[in-house]
Amino acid sequence: MSPPWVDVGALADLKFTPGAPVQIGSHWLAIFPIDGGYAAIDNRCPHASAPLCDGWLRDGKVACFLHGWEFDLRTGACDVGAEWSVKTYAVREHGGRLQVCWQAQNHGPAT
Repeated sequence: MSPPWVDVGALADLKFTPGAPVQIGSHWLAIFPIDGGYAAIDNRCPHASAPLCDGWLRDGKVACFLHGWEFDLRTGACDVGAEWSVKTYAVREHGGRLQVCWQAQNHGPAT
């Protein structure tokens, strides 16, 4: 069985500031450009629920704008501790659109 890829929008329509918020059902993700591709993580900081798409990028990590906690865009690992990690999702570009594999790649906390 192939992974469940979900179309989240045309690249031209996504607003990367630095991350682009996208919604799948009732769940919000943040997509970031990284290393010539894209990475997706849960868009909610587990500390205070701030949207991670509004953070700032540094060395493959996004820092939450509220308190500065950093999350690795590839693994979801949080610099404060593993219990604060977020889920990550595979992203691919297809025909000028982005698709997210709606199956978490890591085992961050349930949201």
